[in-house]
Amino acid sequence: MHYHTSMFPVAPVIVVIAFILYALAGMAIGAFGGWLVSFATKCGQQGIVRDAFLGSFGFLAGFFGCMSMPWPRNTVLEHLEGGGMVATTMNRYQHPYRVAIVVAVLLPLLHELYRLKRARAKLTQIMDGSVRA
Repeated sequence: MHYHTSMFPVAPVIVVIAFILYALAGMAIGAFGGWLVSFATKCGQQGIVRDAFLGSFGFLAGFFGCMSMPWPRNTVLEHLEGGGMVATTMNRYQHPYRVAIVVAVLLPLLHELYRLKRARAKLTQIMDGSVRA
């Protein structure tokens, strides 16, 4: 099996393990964020498993979305002590983890707010007498 080492300077198994760890980090972020919002809205904790999967999906989608989106070219020049200079050029957003964490927080938050909206609508229908409990 031939690996394209110019694309991945590490073994592909290590890359897969890292992606699994990113997914688990997203699950933890989603579950914790969903738990906080469900605690604040008093909707109950039935949606925490879904929040965990939404957090995982959000983290991976945010990370891979940043890695695949074109971004204006950015070149950083760093002057070294010996008089040399190092130039680094990027064609994509340089901080995909920040975006991944934000998306991993937002998806469970939106899910919990949707659950709150549904619970309030159902309570309103029950109080109006249009739906039997």
